Amino acid sequence: MKINNKLKQSETIIVKRSEIKFAPYNPRKKDAKVVNELKKNFKKVGFLGGIIWNKITGNLVGGHKRVEAMDLIYSYDGTKEKDYDIKVEKIEIDEKTEKEQNIFLNNKNVQGTTDFELMASIIPDINILNAGLEDYDINLIENLVPNFTFGNNNEIKEDIILLEEETKRTKENIKREKKKIKELISEKQQLFYFTVTFDSAEAKAEFLEGIGLNGDSIYITSKEFTSKLYEA
Repeated sequence: MKINNKLKQSETIIVKRSEIKFAPYNPRKKDAKVVNELKKNFKKVGFLGGIIWNKITGNLVGGHKRVEAMDLIYSYDGTKEKDYDIKVEKIEIDEKTEKEQNIFLNNKNVQGTTDFELMASIIPDINILNAGLEDYDINLIENLVPNFTFGNNNEIKEDIILLEEETKRTKENIKREKKKIKELISEKQQLFYFTVTFDSAEAKAEFLEGIGLNGDSIYITSKEFTSKLYEA
């Protein structure tokens, strides 16, 4: 049977991460929060695709933050030992077209608008946190869809409350840690310490949480550290 292909299509292939380069001209700003949300989503449901790679230049055309999130998951540092396989949509275009498509794919004018009434009908069936929605989104839907009542969905309401409580605890923990440091400095105590650095905030949090400490900690005593190591 002859297939009539009217459109040129990308090819889904597996390549090594080391073959992929971030486009140096990519105009999207760095955003650690977005990358971390993608990372959490990948761990929850797996990688669903969306990375567009130009074989001719080796550059990403779309999916920079997806690759950043994958790098965190696989602890990729550019070495052969940390290299990993990644699914991409392979295309072959010249550099000028590549730059045009990089901007086109991120252009809100070609991404369509949201049908908020339809969105409101979906909300009761989902966990809004897993969908990346926030209070702002819910408030907007409530204002635009008269019959939508977010308060009736107790499960979603509980999720929001838990998120707000966790955020409050994190801020309080940071405040307490800063207070400890200020107290030590003000008392002019002689400090014996060393500093451990990580590649990212996520890496630091994973390390601390892995030995049973708060991932937001910025100061711990040697006694706390060794006791947690022995427990781990």
